[in-house]
Formats: sequence, structure tokens, C-alpha cells
Amino acid sequence: MKFYELSRSARLAQLVTQGCLTATSATYLTEKPALADEVLTAITENDLGQFVLPYAVADHFLIDGQRYLVPMVTEEPSVVAAASNGAQRIAAGGGFKTVTVSHQLKAQVLLTGITDFATLNQRIQAQAQQLQAVAAAAHPSIVRRGGGLRELALSEKGQGTASLDLWIDPQAAFGANLANTIAEAVAGFLQSSILQGDEQVLAAILSNSGARMIAQIQAQVPYERLATAQLTGATVAAKIVALNQFAQRDADRASTENKGVLNGIFAVTLATGNDLRAVSAAITDQLQRQSQLTLATWQDHPADERLLGELTIALPVGRVGGAINSLPAAKISLELLGEPQVTTLMSIIASAGLANNLAALRSLVTSGIQAGHMRLQAANLAIQAGAQGAEIATLTQQLNAQAKPDLARAQALLTIIRAQKKES
Repeated sequence: MKFYELSRSARLAQLVTQGCLTATSATYLTEKPALADEVLTAITENDLGQFVLPYAVADHFLIDGQRYLVPMVTEEPSVVAAASNGAQRIAAGGGFKTVTVSHQLKAQVLLTGITDFATLNQRIQAQAQQLQAVAAAAHPSIVRRGGGLRELALSEKGQGTASLDLWIDPQAAFGANLANTIAEAVAGFLQSSILQGDEQVLAAILSNSGARMIAQIQAQVPYERLATAQLTGATVAAKIVALNQFAQRDADRASTENKGVLNGIFAVTLATGNDLRAVSAAITDQLQRQSQLTLATWQDHPADERLLGELTIALPVGRVGGAINSLPAAKISLELLGEPQVTTLMSIIASAGLANNLAALRSLVTSGIQAGHMRLQAANLAIQAGAQGAEIATLTQQLNAQAKPDLARAQALLTIIRAQKKES
């Protein structure tokens, strides 16, 4: 049986046998224990309980020569199915290839009352070594791990304002608290030892721009893995490129195409315990700054009979710190991924985005998006109709046999199922 056809317990048993999961992790996912009250109180405010979302894995990912089962947290079954579908087609072309990954976080010390920018810049550059020492003293543990402040530069912002930009290597963490600690220490030294007259520190805070937390990946898909019974692979490839180019000219289409990328990005970000708001802010900033509307691009290569895709995306994530250390399921996600380095994790998350993008574009230019989407939504429709326990699977199967299932039809079928059960 294929992996997606196995029962949940069989999937977990297989992953333990393959060495992808420990028995302890499999037991945790089987028993689904609630977070302890002490943990809830520690990681949120005014806690009332827990909001549970499905935890799944997407299959067939081949990234830089390594195979992965990619964990995803999403309520949308088509996201997981599309990721697996896209990844399988890309694996046939050699898999995802990392072009470049950078992992530096920016912090800003915002300044006002600047009347002579050039002179202030000279004072700051003269004290650059001392500023490095201040930053190191603010967080010595990151320096011991090989990270810390890498670069500082003053940029003029107009109307008497400026920003002292601090580029920080947070090592394996996203580094928000680290960046804020360093920025505040540098701000204190600036105010006491460098700024003069009306020059004042307005604020010291990290930036969520993600300008140097970027993953760029590429993938190739052979024409034969794009073909359908009605369309050749060359035709499908040309249609995918045309649709992608349309999105690069039309913001309305681009927003939907980018949402397809984010389906994968957000699902893996959540599964690994990373800050979804930070990732969202960084990608928003990226789209505002770049010249093209889409996150991903596709190009046709008829001579090689291949479709080439590329995704460049801001990913301010980490593999330690914050909720990652507090949430057991986040630790299990990293275990499933083989405890990757943070740059590898960025490539994995980006690959999930490009896989979802490919699957969505191929569906749109072939069968249409709705057929597969509604098939996977049948279980949700069964639950909405009131199905419980074993009724869900039975009703889902019957709904998938319907041409256009809706809630009324689901309720009618459920009534028949229950009547038949009473008769038996």
C-alpha cells in the first residue's frame, strides 16, 4: 500500500521501523497528550485551553540529494496532497536544489535630531570596535557559539532621522530576543558616548524585513511528469509558464498564485514551531521591494524537455529557541527532518512552497483546481453533516462518488446510512 493509504497507526509504525521517528515520538503522536497547564500558562496569556490543528507529513521530497518526509500543520488536506504531488514530479527531475541561503537578522537603532549626518557617521565609525564589544558583552553566549554582530551601518532616512543598522548572525535561532538585546545595548552606548546635542535614540528593535534571511531554490520537471491523458507534457509546461507570466503582470492573479506558495510555507513553519507572523511580515516586505509580483517563476526549456522553477523567499526561522523548545510536536518535526541545520530547514520550507505552487499551476491548466479540492474536502463535508466515528469514512466515500456533493446531499446520505445500520 502507498503511504497515504495506510492507517495512521501503520504510518507511525513504518516511520519508527525506518528510523524516522523514535518510539517515544510515535507514542506521543498516538496518544495526543494535552500540553501541561504550566506550559500553557508559560507560553501564552489568559489561556483557556488548546486549539488543535491536524499534523501531517508530505512525501516524496528530494532536496539537495536527501529524501525527506516534510511535516505540515494545516486544516486543508489539499495542501498536503499538493505538496506530495508536486514534490514527486520534481523528484523525477533530480529534486530541489538550493541555490543560496543566508541567515542574518537585522536590528535597528532609530535616531532623531540629526543635523549633520556625515559627522555622526564619522563618530560612529570611529567607535565601531567599541560598538562591537558592547554587542558582544550584551550576549556573550552567541559569540561563544560563533555568532553575534557581523556588520553595522548608518543610513539616513530624511527629516533629521537615521537608522544604525545591525546585522546579526543568530546561529541556529531566529534570534528576535537576541537582536533586541544587542540593539538596546548598542542604543545605550550610542546615547551615552556618541550622540551629541539634540541627537536622540528613538527606539531600538529588530527588523522583520528578512532581507538577509533568504532561501533560493530551483527545481526541474521532465515533460513526461507533466503530461495528462489529454495533454502532452510540452503543452502543460507552456501553459504553466503562460499562467505564471500572467501573474507577473496582474496583481489579482499574483495574490492567488502566491497564496499557493504560502500554503506550503506556512504549514511547515507552523509544524516546526516557528513564528508565522515573522515569516508573513518578511514575505510581505519582500513582495513590496521586488520588481516582480510573484514569489516563484517558471521557465520552459523545450530543448531539454523540462520545466524549470525557481523560488526566492524570505524565511526568518530557526531550529532552536522560542516555541520550538517548548512544543513537543515541533521537536518531533525536527526529528522527522533529521535534525537539520537552520539553513537546511530554510531550504526544506522553501521546497514545500515550490511543490505546492507546481501542483496548483498544473491543476489549473489541466483538470481545474476544484475537482481534486472537493474530493479532499468530502471528509469535512461529512463532519459538517453530523457524521461521527466510522460514519465519517463511509459518508466520505459516498460523497466522493457524487458529481456535485453539497451539505444537503451529505445530510440525506447520512440519514440513509443510519437507517441501514438500524435495519442491520
